[in-house]
Amino acid sequence: MSPRRVLAFTKRTLLQFRHDRRTLAFVLAMPLLMVALFGYTFGGEVKGVKVQVLNADVGMFAPVNFTLPLNLEVNVGNGIVANLNYETLTISNVTDAAAARQDVDKGVVWAAIIIPEGFTRDIATALLNQSAPRPSIEVYIDGSNPNIAAAVFKSVNTALAAALQEAVSAIGGRNASLPASVEPVYAYGGGDTKFVDYFAPGVISFAIMMVTTMITIILFVNERKNGTLQRLMASPASEWEIVTGYALAFGLIGLVQSVVILTAAMLLFNIQIVGNVVLALAVIMLIAFGHQGLGILMSAGAKNELQAVQFVPLILFPSVLLAGLFWPVESIPAYLQPLAYLIPLRYGIDAERSIMLRGWGVGEVWLDLAVLVGFAALTLCASALLLKRRR
Repeated sequence: MSPRRVLAFTKRTLLQFRHDRRTLAFVLAMPLLMVALFGYTFGGEVKGVKVQVLNADVGMFAPVNFTLPLNLEVNVGNGIVANLNYETLTISNVTDAAAARQDVDKGVVWAAIIIPEGFTRDIATALLNQSAPRPSIEVYIDGSNPNIAAAVFKSVNTALAAALQEAVSAIGGRNASLPASVEPVYAYGGGDTKFVDYFAPGVISFAIMMVTTMITIILFVNERKNGTLQRLMASPASEWEIVTGYALAFGLIGLVQSVVILTAAMLLFNIQIVGNVVLALAVIMLIAFGHQGLGILMSAGAKNELQAVQFVPLILFPSVLLAGLFWPVESIPAYLQPLAYLIPLRYGIDAERSIMLRGWGVGEVWLDLAVLVGFAALTLCASALLLKRRR
């Protein structure tokens, strides 16, 4: 082995970066971007979960130290509200239980915490009489996201235990076993909803996005490099016909992929699909259409396959970390959450989960569908105009 030749090859490789400054910037900047995004988003705690609280508890008067004639007003319901985790939950106080449940059904909030009118008095009765029924707090919750549901229940149970201890201590009593419970009522999902049920719609959407974008970028770079694209543009076919043909091809590929993935997930992991499967597959095709157009646009700025691949992490990591794929958007730092609204995949994942886990139809996911249709129309139109300009 000749050290001289080895060093010559090393120098040649490094000089390639000198002439390709974009690749050099990619090599240096991308690790910084990855570390920053992962550091700020990975493993974050769920925060800002929107819930509504109806506290109808009227409280009661209890004797201080059980021996003095003085009375103390006790309200366990107020104690629960005060002890809820206000970092985890974003709380709105309401007075209409039916309206609160309806807001959960519509997806406006994740849960409605309903404390009944005689809650404190029923607790006192349960403390004095072990055979008396235990009062409960109703938590009407959207259980389609197990992580958010777990965070809500943890906050409510912790607040209930703290409020009861404060009430018992205030009237001079001793520690007592918890004479009340939290009753979950699921609007969607349930206690048997597994993480894979929540995870599967996101993985399907992400897989279609990545495959469609990568194949489109590499395919168009190769066709331009080999002269195939120039021959297509020299034919009588219009730019719209070329773009639409590619879009339909990738849409059908995405449809086949989705059927395969859905079938495998149902057979291997027994995932739940509550809603219309056809509508779920239509969302997948919209994701494929939009990202196929995005792939064509990105390929315009790439001279070769190496430069084309550089665009992939720019799509991959924001989509993984900010679109709600692995963890809820609520666990992302508040100053990064607005960026999630700029990522089209987020709307695809939201629509897929709402259809598959909540059983929603077009009337409920119309906004997500509108964004996906708009994104697909925008990228496909821009792709056709780009081809027209090249012609």
